[in-house]
Amino acid sequence: MTVHGLVDSLYIKELAKKTHRGLQGRALQGLHTGGRCFGYESVRDGDVIRYGVNGEEAAVVRRIFEMAADGGSLKTITKTLNSEHVPPPRKRAGKKDATWCHNAIREMLRNELYIGRQIWNRSRYVKQPGTNKRLRRMRSTSEWIIVEKPELRIVDDGLWDRVQQRIAWANEKYNYGNCPGLLHRASTSLNLLTGFMKCGVCGNKPHNRERTG
Repeated sequence: MTVHGLVDSLYIKELAKKTHRGLQGRALQGLHTGGRCFGYESVRDGDVIRYGVNGEEAAVVRRIFEMAADGGSLKTITKTLNSEHVPPPRKRAGKKDATWCHNAIREMLRNELYIGRQIWNRSRYVKQPGTNKRLRRMRSTSEWIIVEKPELRIVDDGLWDRVQQRIAWANEKYNYGNCPGLLHRASTSLNLLTGFMKCGVCGNKPHNRERTG
């Protein structure tokens, strides 16, 4: 049993290395390496599969960037898309109906594939000891594989730069090294001290819906 366990463990490690090496070759060729990105679809080209722009979803992507560049918060953009019943990337876990969420918008605004730059090998996953959870760990930028794909561009440089400048402004203004949203929640709250005032006993901060006296 011990020998079999050791052999199986080595086999899994070697299989992971071979799989990673195969995906690396596909990434260097600018081919599809798996997964789905809103705004694109899988297009078969002979024996290989490439990314292709989905016209309907691309229009939604541009609209999201325009709303963000014009000052819209993640909450505002999400509520707007949901109120208009715009189809989201996929159904959220635990939800009966498919809806947009803040995390999806935030990641989209930082995805360089929308400006025709395909980046692969940015992160890896490791299992947390004692559990079956997979944790994401970022790789060094020297390990990234970047391929320019101008045919996949959805957002122009001007619009992209406006959004990134706004994100940088929010990070600097609210002193966040990595702001979890496009704007700090205090900037869109009706309450003056939202996100700043906290309980002196437990340290919790009041939610947006809580009003202070």
